[in-house]
Amino acid sequence: MNVLSTEVRNIQNPALGAGLIWRFVCGYVNEHATKNPVPLPLIFLVLPTILHQQTETFVQGTNKSSGLRAFTAKFGAAKNCKQDLLLAINNRMLTLKNLTLESLRIAIATRLVHLENDATVIPLSKTKAIAGIPVDIRNMMNNAEKLGAWCAPLTMHEIATTLRVRF
Repeated sequence: MNVLSTEVRNIQNPALGAGLIWRFVCGYVNEHATKNPVPLPLIFLVLPTILHQQTETFVQGTNKSSGLRAFTAKFGAAKNCKQDLLLAINNRMLTLKNLTLESLRIAIATRLVHLENDATVIPLSKTKAIAGIPVDIRNMMNNAEKLGAWCAPLTMHEIATTLRVRF
């Protein structure tokens, strides 16, 4: 196995994905006006957004209070001009579908989240994991939580339109 494939396997692993999904769900539920659970299709946004370094950089550089629309507006700003990254999220959702499902299975098996009968996801724990987590992974988890918070006040249609994705 070459160095590149080892690096890809280290980043795109379902255990990391489970942690990112968990933090996304926590962020969503905490910020939702009525503390509603996360609709299952939104889970498929997490890994394509957070595991892609350039896209995650935009998440990192956007304040939590700014929201999803401010995040997407940064891709079209004259100094950035990275609309292609925003448009690629949908393709990455399809590419990472199996990794997302495997990550969700791990998150459920480890009791981080629970999948309800109505195809919604709730967090079973909201306590942030701090001890022993490297800074870069902690940043990814915080960014996943921020993404969840941005999605909470919006409808599925608004999220799909803003991010230019299809569920």
